[in-house]
Parts: sequence; structure tokens; C-alpha cells
Amino acid sequence: MKRIICGVFLTTLALVPAVTAADSTPGVYVILDGSGSMWGQLPDGTHKITAAKEVVKGFLADDYAGRELAFRVYGHRREGDCADTELVVPFSAPGQAIGRMAKFADGVNPKGKTPISRSLRAALEDFGDRPGEIILVSDGIETCDEDPCELVKRWRESNVAVRVHVVGLGLEEKEREAMACISEAAGTAYYDAQSADDLAAGLAEIQQTSGEPGEPPAPHWQVLEIKAANEAGERLRVYGTARSGEEEPIEVTSLRRNRVPPGDYEVSVGVRTRNGNVYRPVTQSVTVADSGKSVASFVVPEPPSVTARFLDRGEEIRGSVIRAYQEDREVGTFRPGDRAFFDPGTYDFRSEPNADNKLTVTETLADGDSKELLFELVRTVLARIKMTPAGSETTFRSNYELWQDGELKYRVHRWNGVRALPGVYELRLPMKLTPYVHEGLVLTAEEEQEFHVEVPVGWATFLYQDVDGNPAEIERVFVYRENESGHWVSDSVTTPGERIALVPGEYKAQGWLQRGGTYDDVFFAIAVGDEKEIVLRDKGE
Repeated sequence: MKRIICGVFLTTLALVPAVTAADSTPGVYVILDGSGSMWGQLPDGTHKITAAKEVVKGFLADDYAGRELAFRVYGHRREGDCADTELVVPFSAPGQAIGRMAKFADGVNPKGKTPISRSLRAALEDFGDRPGEIILVSDGIETCDEDPCELVKRWRESNVAVRVHVVGLGLEEKEREAMACISEAAGTAYYDAQSADDLAAGLAEIQQTSGEPGEPPAPHWQVLEIKAANEAGERLRVYGTARSGEEEPIEVTSLRRNRVPPGDYEVSVGVRTRNGNVYRPVTQSVTVADSGKSVASFVVPEPPSVTARFLDRGEEIRGSVIRAYQEDREVGTFRPGDRAFFDPGTYDFRSEPNADNKLTVTETLADGDSKELLFELVRTVLARIKMTPAGSETTFRSNYELWQDGELKYRVHRWNGVRALPGVYELRLPMKLTPYVHEGLVLTAEEEQEFHVEVPVGWATFLYQDVDGNPAEIERVFVYRENESGHWVSDSVTTPGERIALVPGEYKAQGWLQRGGTYDDVFFAIAVGDEKEIVLRDKGE
């Protein structure tokens, strides 16, 4: 049903008329990467496409007053197709466009290639005579043998009234440089996003700093590139500010080519920790030239760092996201394989690879520390459990339960058993007429274990008779047991005439009136080892 609805929606979009070439309403045109790599994860474990969808659904019409919005997606329909780029929301008023954008984005299923240049060219055609801004959100570089940097450079040299802004989503260094090239060719700032919040912040900054639609970028701003390394020469990502006199500081980072006016600056940068702080920033004087690119190189101290490994029975496994806490307040997250920087201090590093392993490693980090966190999973064992009435080999038809400290821990399949942590459990048989609790079931560290638990019972056979006392064939009898609270709980016995196991207690049997006959309730008690016949005789009324 969902696919049918989406098909109707796309057909509706196709009927919306495109803007004419004479339309000069400023436009904001979002191009979203729907290629297969968007299934990759960001540092917090979120899929890139999930973060992108979340941000697109958060667009507000008031932010785009006086403009019209359009939305294009590429790589979302077919694998290996460089022509897979689609205008899914033509230029329209923000109040109309945003709802359509959110609805379409929600159904995007990444699968294809990354035709950036083709999408940019198609977008420029969609602009017609409009001025405006293209915002490209991508997690990867061009994969269709074209050079978007050269394309955008030609646009700028031709005074095209449309500017291109780039937000790179979860990129590695090589990809980041390639995407930043597009921004540099366009004369705009490149934005790097490692989370949904980063992506939203980048889009908001583009929206706030884009100026009048179609206005060329300020010619007096130049590129300041920041390079940073530790004392061993290993490159580091840094963040900080550039301040010129009494002017407001400009945020700078090594992740992009920073755009600043020419002049003399005091630039302070350092590594940002997962706590959100810049660690022991280094300050130096930097002159940004009137033309060309200016490069400032820094040697910065490294904050304390941690990496994490997960072991399951001695073998290394992938693991899961690690969350760092101080005094039960989460201060940062990272993934196995990441080298994560933190402020000095004591942390509880927590991870939950599966329901049976909620792991914590506590470490104190000091300046200069580089520590490895080792998360060793507690191994589960396979327990096969058979519960039968005493003296019988026939298992009860219910599955079982393992409880610990008053909490249900595992449901046990009566044939397949259960994988559980070693420990001492209550084994419960949760049947209405044969409830039973076996205390002290011990699961050891042995890989596979079998248990046979006999339930102490008595036996009852239920029979029907007609008014003359002759046997009557009726398929069902209702049996009630008085529980510990004095309430009657019921079940039906579908095979009258067979021995039925019952735990010791007070019972009553009730005839099946729907099949004819009238019967008095029969009250009886069962003790361990009893053999009783319970007769329900038709009164003939």
C-alpha cells in the first residue's frame, strides 16, 4: 500500500507545471544524495540517510520567505545508472514545497550512483531566469566520470546568478577535499557534517549567510586553509576562531577552506573533544593575503584519547556505539574503531552490543593518555529444558520462563530451549491449571546444558453422562482452579476421557452447555498422586 501511495504522489508532482523562463522569484534548490553509500553510519551510529531525512522534515517555511523551494534527489531509483537524477518537487511556495519535500524524502531508499554534475546541470535548467542558491547535500564524490568543480568554476566565470553551497555528510578526508573543491570553485564556504545536528546547523548557516539571491559572493573574502598536526606530524582535525582587532571572531576549522576578509588575524585552534570543548588551543598570528589561498599550519597538543575493542569468547567482533558518562550525564559517543578525544577526567564508557550484555568500562584520562577500552562480552549458554508431570515423559504444551530477582529474563521454547547468561534462575511453568515454580535452576558456563524438571501433580479424568447415566460424547469440559487470591482461573480440557495433570489445589468442572444438556458444577480437590474421575451428568432440564 505504501508503494501505491508514493506512486500516486509522484504522478501528482508530474502534473505540477514548471516555472516559466520569465519567472524571476529567487529560488533555493536542494539536491539530496540518494546513492547507496547513504546507508553508511555517522559517528553516533545514525544512518546518513536517516539524518538527512530528519533535517529535511525540519524545514520551516518562515526561513524561506520571499523565495521558492525546489527539491531534487539522485541515486535513489536504480543501481549503476548515472542518469538517475529526478526533480521531485518543482519550484513552489515554501508552505507547499516543504510538505512535499518531507514526504518524498521519507520514502527515499538509497541504492545508486552519485551523478553530481548531471544533477547540477539539470538544476540550472530548472532555475530558468531565476537567481538563487543550490544546496548540495552529499556523502560522497562524483562517481560518473565528470568534474563538478570545473562545471561550477565555469558558472562563476560566466556570472551565472546561481550559487552552489556544499554540505558534506560523514565524509573522510579525501572525499572532503573533493567536495570542498566545489565550494571553492563557487566562492562559497564548505560545511562538514558528522551528525543530523551538524547538517541542520550547516543548512541554517547557508540560509543566513547567502545574502540576496543571485548576488555574487563578496569579492574581498579569501580562502584561509588551516592545517594541523601533533608533535609526531600526524594530521588532526581542529576548530577555533580567527580574530582581527575588535571585529567579531570568525569560526574556522581544518575541515574546510575558510572564507575570511584579507588582513591580519590572531587564529586560535585546537582539537575538539567529544565533550564539545577545544583542548588547549594554540594561537598564532596569520596574515590572509589579498589574493590566492593563505595557509596556516599549527602544531597542537592532543587531548587524552580512547579506542575500543569488543571480544566475544576471545574473538574480536564489531561491537556497538560507546557512550561516555560523567556522573550519569552523557558527554559524548563514538564507534568501535574510532579514536575519540575527551577532556581529562574519569568516565564510565557504556555499550550494549545485545540485550544480554550491558557493559561498562571505567577509565580515568589524564593529559597525554591514549588508552584502549576492552569490552568483553559475557557469553551466553544454550539451555534445553523439559518439564513433565511427575512420572510422565509427555512435556507440558506451554513454553517456560526464567526469572531472576522478580524479573522475567527469558522465555524458553519447550523444544528449542534458550540462550541465556549463566546464573541461578526460577523456572516457571505459566499454565493456568498447572502453574509451577522450580527454584534454583543453575546455568553454568558449559556451552550446552539439558534439564528435566518433574512437576508434582495429581490426575483427573473428566467424563460426561446422559440423564440415564450412560456415557455421552462431548468434546470439551471447562475446568477452574482456585488461585492463591481466591479467584477462579479457567482453562478448557478438549479431550474428555483422558488423564489430565493438575497441580494440587481446589477445582471445579463445568459442562459445555452449548452442545446440549444441563450440568451442575462439580467441585473437587487434587493432591499429589491422586487419580480421580470427575463425572458431569446431564440433569435433563
